[in-house]
Amino acid sequence: MSGVRVLVGTRKGAFVLTSDGKRDKWDVSGPHFAGWEIYHVKGSPVDPNRLFASQTSGWFGQLIQRSDDGGATWEQVGSKFEYDGVPGTHQWYDGTPHPWEFARVWHLEPSLSDPDTVYAGVEDAALFRSVDGGQEWQELSGLRDHDIIVAIASHAVSGVDDLHRLLTEDRIGVPTPLTVLRGVEVGSVLVVSNGHCRQRIGRAMTAGKM
Repeated sequence: MSGVRVLVGTRKGAFVLTSDGKRDKWDVSGPHFAGWEIYHVKGSPVDPNRLFASQTSGWFGQLIQRSDDGGATWEQVGSKFEYDGVPGTHQWYDGTPHPWEFARVWHLEPSLSDPDTVYAGVEDAALFRSVDGGQEWQELSGLRDHDIIVAIASHAVSGVDDLHRLLTEDRIGVPTPLTVLRGVEVGSVLVVSNGHCRQRIGRAMTAGKM
């Protein structure tokens, strides 16, 4: 009978829960990074022992952690997220122009085919990618420059919030990140390939429907 693993991020650390197929009893490992807020923990579908965690605090800022042994030990990797080129501004919550500023990583999505490739959805809304196991991060700026994002940034009452959810889909053998932008006023689903927005799926929706 196959086992099951649940990766849990909380405001007080990360936990790794494991059980057999019956799920009657659970072994709990953690808290890892006790006292830290963990926004997301995700394992690689290529190498289940490789885990990535988004660790943050108001004092120390954003850190990315990686485990290569299923969470038994962790290594801090790259935590430098810089917008590509001159980011410009977007509309802030009070209606004034506000520069794009990195705040935190909301979501980590490992590649379907390469254990060293991982995507990060961040606030202010942007998509980053690492191809060396999280050591260095590069923005895929085609998402932030897309006309949908410009429209959100220019016209939404609440401004652009964050890139809150990433999904991966195997299209014609090529893993493609699907991005979901979460805003208080507007949400969009975009297909991104190699940093370029290829397609929009669905219409904008209010936060209450997301």
